[in-house]
Amino acid sequence: MRRLPRPVRLDFVAPVHQAPLAGAALCVVGLAAALALGLAFDRKLAERSRLDAALGATAQAQPRHSAPTPESLKIAAEAAIVERELSIPWTRLLAELEAASQDSAASVSLLLVEPDPVKQLVRITAEVRALPDAFAYLKRLQKSAVLRYPMLESHERRKDDPEHPIRITLSAGWRT
Repeated sequence: MRRLPRPVRLDFVAPVHQAPLAGAALCVVGLAAALALGLAFDRKLAERSRLDAALGATAQAQPRHSAPTPESLKIAAEAAIVERELSIPWTRLLAELEAASQDSAASVSLLLVEPDPVKQLVRITAEVRALPDAFAYLKRLQKSAVLRYPMLESHERRKDDPEHPIRITLSAGWRT
């Protein structure tokens, strides 16, 4: 005898249950929180309006700036040049060059230190007795904490001088 499966009964209309007390309490708490949030938002809007009004009053009290004149632009450009010149770390830079010259004893004679504030480069012209002295001086400058990327730009043997020194030109950036 074959058994037939039991019929499935689907109830499309569930019985209505009474909302429990906890659900009603949770609803009241949610409404209270929404009301508190709305009141806080209203206070913040009022404060923002007050601050905007105060800012507007301050802006009206201050005189408006006029367009810069050619003379003021010229003064500003000159001030920028002076500021760039003064931003060169002269004390540290010259102390480092002096220390490097002391380390190389009497083999390097520093002739010229020429800064380029726009590019933050310094060009150093010196004379050495032999090319290995120039390389030793360059190697010493490369260990410097003040100079960045020192490199030999040119070298030339001076034939007009009886000792025939080598004039070298180095360039390096400086760290601020």
